[in-house]
Amino acid sequence: MNKIDYLDIDGRLLRLFLTVFEEGSVTRAAERLDVTQSAVSHGLEKLREILGDALFVRAGRGITPTHGAQEMVEDVREVLRAMRALSEQRTFDLKNVSGQFAIGANDVQWGLLLRDVYGRIETQAPELDLRIIYSGIDATNLLRSEQCELVITPLVPEGSEFKQQKLYDDDFVCFYDGTVTTAPKTLDDYLTRRHARIVFSVVEINPIDQILARQGKHRRVALQVPNFTGLPELMMGTDLIAVLPSALKKSTMRDFSMAPSPVAVGRMTFYQIWHQRDDDRALHQWMRKLVREIAQKI
Repeated sequence: MNKIDYLDIDGRLLRLFLTVFEEGSVTRAAERLDVTQSAVSHGLEKLREILGDALFVRAGRGITPTHGAQEMVEDVREVLRAMRALSEQRTFDLKNVSGQFAIGANDVQWGLLLRDVYGRIETQAPELDLRIIYSGIDATNLLRSEQCELVITPLVPEGSEFKQQKLYDDDFVCFYDGTVTTAPKTLDDYLTRRHARIVFSVVEINPIDQILARQGKHRRVALQVPNFTGLPELMMGTDLIAVLPSALKKSTMRDFSMAPSPVAVGRMTFYQIWHQRDDDRALHQWMRKLVREIAQKI
């Protein structure tokens, strides 16, 4: 095997490799990098020639990393971190900052918080691209694997490697279409209604049902969806009711009537979570400050 000249490897090739590794697909990697599939394939072929390893092989309809690719992925992440830190060191200027910043969040935050975040990025850091990843429940994996740099969530992960900052509190309220039905006046009235709920994963966990179960009570869930975005279209014009965070009245649930929740649900606190490796990065500090500043207005 020929000796590898490390000077033949540049940061773009390493980022391309890491993106393909994380996406498990040339097509999805091309979409994420905003390049053509042929550009990704060409870059991989160049890296294969340099490293003398296939890196990825076909597996069914997708691709899977070789043993060599699996062994080098953490080193690649470390090199890219060092390159990113070097580019930011002592030269932080918002007007000239480029690249991509990835934030993990569910669709509650898209219109509520991230719309204004993106608006500020457009004016203050016009060369910086924002990538929003649907976070679901497992924020820790997104941060550890560096698929995103910041996660907005009510779930605080365990582990000293993560840092957190409180953004805002919210109360649960009952939403309903006031042209079709009325607000439930008591818990018993609430339990007789047809309900809509959000469940983010195949494991059907919902705080309302957990509270009712502890009281030996049960409600009929007539509609279950995996996110907030599609809920208004499905609920409008029906007698369905849904207990959700009140801040949704400012975004997806703006056309619905709102009343106090008959179920005693504690306040929900939202945090921004990040990995400690990013704590001192100038761009990361600016982004956290921006997110918190906008969250204070919710």
